[in-house]
Amino acid sequence: MRSIQQTHHNASYALTNAIGNSQKHVYTASQVSEIVYDPQNPFTLHLLLPFLQQLGHQPRWQLWLSPERRLNRYWINSLGLPENKTIGLNAVSTENTIEMMEKALRSSNFSSVIAWLPAISPEIKERLNQAAKEGDCYGFILQSLPVLQRSLQHNDMFGISHWH
Repeated sequence: MRSIQQTHHNASYALTNAIGNSQKHVYTASQVSEIVYDPQNPFTLHLLLPFLQQLGHQPRWQLWLSPERRLNRYWINSLGLPENKTIGLNAVSTENTIEMMEKALRSSNFSSVIAWLPAISPEIKERLNQAAKEGDCYGFILQSLPVLQRSLQHNDMFGISHWH
């Protein structure tokens, strides 16, 4: 059984190698990042790919929470991600996706959890960050630019009163 220190070391090692050893900044492991991308130009998502490939060398799984489509195994293989350690789940709602992401981050079973979500409140992001720290896991929230713009126009949907 793997110790927490070893898991933390593995995650820190993956982050250092993905970013490059020449960086002088201190990066903390186990955080959730929001990545806004333009669906017409998916190049932004490929910036995340080297990091996910490095995390794929860990013995833990990678979880993809997709809103409407199943994960394509051909696509996973073409990206160089480990098919045998990649799980894709369809998320029914934003609230459901946040719950699943939080539980997965906290579980220590995953090296990374990637979810498509609209803009989230700072309180929810803090909950996800805390779960990621507890599980020594990286979380990535992918936000399509048009979805982000719509959610900002309807900001009350993601207010504190909506989430428990």
